[in-house]
Amino acid sequence: MQNRVEAIINKIKSQYIKSDFCLQSKCVRQKWQKAINKAGEKFAKAGVSANVISVSGFIIGLLAINFLAMNMYFWALVCILANRFFDALDGAVARAAKSSDFGVFLDACLDYTFYAGVIFGFALASPYQNAVAAAFLLFAFTASACAMLSYSVIAYKNRPSQKLDLDQSPFYLGGLAQGFETLTALVILCIVPGWFLPVAVILGCWCLVKFLLVISTAYYNFVVAAKSKP
Repeated sequence: MQNRVEAIINKIKSQYIKSDFCLQSKCVRQKWQKAINKAGEKFAKAGVSANVISVSGFIIGLLAINFLAMNMYFWALVCILANRFFDALDGAVARAAKSSDFGVFLDACLDYTFYAGVIFGFALASPYQNAVAAAFLLFAFTASACAMLSYSVIAYKNRPSQKLDLDQSPFYLGGLAQGFETLTALVILCIVPGWFLPVAVILGCWCLVKFLLVISTAYYNFVVAAKSKP
């Protein structure tokens, strides 16, 4: 039974990786990554700290909550995009210089807080229409985030000297409900705020799928795969 489930999951994963959407988004990300890495090298040479960039981007991102509450969606979108740019830049600076454990922690902590804050901002924008959908999305987002962070804690505990890789499990569809999908949803919502309810429900369900995939991955890597090791 387990082998059959793994075969089905692997087939879905293979189709997803080979899909035009996945290939095109990967191409765009590679070009973007190359450009941002060059910028990161320049900032690192100038002595700019990755942590300073992280905090600056976070502060700018939090301004989106204020603009959303006032239904100023254009400026909210500007703040969201600026935050994502700073997030990419701080990673490039960290790679060009030398990343620290605190820097990795700070980046993840501020990212999750920023996304939760933006969801809260949409609830403030129209409480009667958006509050329930925003609460569901926050629930699903929190579940997904907790699963990922909990997985990282145990994986790092077991293999502190190796890079953490969820793709070692056949159950994890890499990239599912990651930052690209979330950012796309936020951009759409800032352009068409009336779509918040359906988009929030879809993104929330997407996050819950990722939550289940990470749990399946954890069970496979920490239980099934561990038993097969000599």
